[in-house]
Amino acid sequence: MPPDTERVRARGTAVMLEHGGLPEVFPPYLQRLIENTGGASGPIGRQFVAQPERENSSFEGEISDPLMEDEHEVAPGLVYKYEAGEDKYGFHYGRVLFTITRNCAAYCRYCTRGREVGIPANLEGPLAGALSHTPHLSREQVDESLDFVRRHPEINEIILSGGDPMTVKPEVLQYVLGNLGRMQHEGQLSIVRIGTRVPIHNPVALKDGHYEAISLLKNPRMMVHINHVWELTPDSLSSLQRLRSQCNGIVMSQSVLLRGINDSVEVLYDLFTKLADEGFVPYYVFQNDPVYWGRHFTVPPEEAIQLWGKLRPRLSGVAATARLVIDVPGGYGKVPLPEGDAWNIDYLQGYRDYRGGAFPLE
Repeated sequence: MPPDTERVRARGTAVMLEHGGLPEVFPPYLQRLIENTGGASGPIGRQFVAQPERENSSFEGEISDPLMEDEHEVAPGLVYKYEAGEDKYGFHYGRVLFTITRNCAAYCRYCTRGREVGIPANLEGPLAGALSHTPHLSREQVDESLDFVRRHPEINEIILSGGDPMTVKPEVLQYVLGNLGRMQHEGQLSIVRIGTRVPIHNPVALKDGHYEAISLLKNPRMMVHINHVWELTPDSLSSLQRLRSQCNGIVMSQSVLLRGINDSVEVLYDLFTKLADEGFVPYYVFQNDPVYWGRHFTVPPEEAIQLWGKLRPRLSGVAATARLVIDVPGGYGKVPLPEGDAWNIDYLQGYRDYRGGAFPLE
């Protein structure tokens, strides 16, 4: 890592998006990591240090919800977008997204839910957010959402996502995961995923109670957001290993391809190789979602495909489990991009989602 180059100080709500959320917050652990990896312009700092003028410059008159989560909310914080159903191959189960808080330990400046995460409780009007209604779901709201899942046995998978569920108090997490764990053991739910970044940007905040709560689940899938190998410090690795050893967790990485941060063969090679070496599963690499505040981070798909074609042959098959995907705007699922030159493909024709809809490569 480079030497200490620049001090940073969080500016809080003063740099929130003009039409949404994303305050600037650095827990002490993350602040030190940013300062020791190049400051605000380093690969960690660029992910968390706000650039208000740049982030607001592409606003086009409406708040972005590219994955159409708000309109698919069926209970507090519960999004049922991938519904169960029948097709020519038979029945398939449904899965839901569950957001129990819209707070995070720090706020990624490209976050797909930037329209609502980190918004203070006393804020009203268009900045008040929609998905979670309040910064944290109440016990009554949690119960309402859990009851929805119980009344729909066709749902067999639930994904807890950001705001970061690992930022809530251990007793709250224990209540939520305890209920989900009972559903698993009763044979209703099969898979529970927990999307989190806390083990990466504030691992010291995780207490014994957090790990004990996760241990209530059967084979918890820990979907950990990691973008750069410098995020894998001794503290973060210790937290991730504890998720495996104490919680029987399956630790899987999720990354976002970001301009100026990890858009190189060398950086991604180092990240995936390190993850595989530590016993973790490289999983998704997302094309940056089309939100106005994060457009300056987006790597054009043509460049992403070329990069991916150069990277994959270099990786061990164990590390090459990662897939570059586009989360299709409109909420139609994740489409994996082919491995560049491995196939003769006309990329200009675009791609199709799992429902057969056609989309241009933009």
